Amino acid sequence: MLILIDSSVVDKGDENTWDDETVLALENLASARREGKHIVMAKRETFKKIAQCSRLSQFARNIYHKLYNQSTQFQSYLSAVTRYIEIVNPCYEPAVISDSGKQIIKVGPRFFNDSESVQKTILLCENSDDAVLYEIIAKVYLIWKKMNVKIVCEPRGGGGNTISTEYINIQKVKKRFCLCIVDSDKIAPHGNLGSTASRLQALSDSTCINTENFILDCREVENLIPNSILSELCLKNPERLKALRIFENFSSSSAVDIRYFLDIKKGTRMKEIIQSSNPNVKPFWEENISLIPNISSCIDNWCQLNWQCSSSGECRCKISLGFGESTLSNTVEYLKQKSPHEIARIVDKSMICDWEKIGQVIMNWCISENPIRV
Repeated sequence: MLILIDSSVVDKGDENTWDDETVLALENLASARREGKHIVMAKRETFKKIAQCSRLSQFARNIYHKLYNQSTQFQSYLSAVTRYIEIVNPCYEPAVISDSGKQIIKVGPRFFNDSESVQKTILLCENSDDAVLYEIIAKVYLIWKKMNVKIVCEPRGGGGNTISTEYINIQKVKKRFCLCIVDSDKIAPHGNLGSTASRLQALSDSTCINTENFILDCREVENLIPNSILSELCLKNPERLKALRIFENFSSSSAVDIRYFLDIKKGTRMKEIIQSSNPNVKPFWEENISLIPNISSCIDNWCQLNWQCSSSGECRCKISLGFGESTLSNTVEYLKQKSPHEIARIVDKSMICDWEKIGQVIMNWCISENPIRV
């Protein structure tokens, strides 16, 4: 994360007037920056004053001296993030301030007195493959934005309702930065959230300043996989070609929004849509389903006109076909063989905005630089 040390932290008198909490926080922040876990910023004069503090260890003073020499590049980082930490003194209670489209988390030096508070940001996802894909998305975002920084995090896979429990426990301890990303499991833009997202939303503490939970706008992480990458998966599995052709039809038609709410793994059947009790689901699908090219050959006309399922058994109206349960793991395996620059060039234009939105959030929490050698 980007951590800005305000001049108020060290401006009051000489170093002998700084309290022990301030000195300990500066020591911990130096360790975090040396190890490349976070970006530490300040004005040049502030860095200079800290680097001269004899109460800090020699290694910490060396770190701040190096940051003093590098401080001209920091302004571009500050303009790129939309959320960052600012250490101010005095600060009686941590608070989040909105200013010019940015969320500024204001804390006092005491916030960083525990070395655990400067460890890598936890990227908490529903499984490890989710976390890998989100890291890749963030790294591609850096390429698009020409940002010469790193994405550094501690990926964790929760899974099902256990992710809510783990996230809430992290919030209770209040020592680690954590970004939690979960599927919405929605079948329409204003559809119901799935059980995992609902539980996370209901039980999490929205006032916790060192965590954020991000619920996808689309149905699942698989909906973020571009057609260009799905087509590569078809090379090793011809059974997926039919599913891809349907996806390509969506992307080239006015029904492109439907793609975000399909079941990529299993395929989407009309019955699932019809049986939804949410009143917002029907208008979305009624409006869009008729825009799908050749849809009449895939679904029963009676079902579409009456908005009922004519089958008492398995639904025969297939809006889309599935790519299989291994879609995400296959995608991650494929992308691991590519550099972020290569991936940045092959992402479909229609998917760039979605990747940028997620990339921005991850960069806010996980931005860092290379470790410092002193």
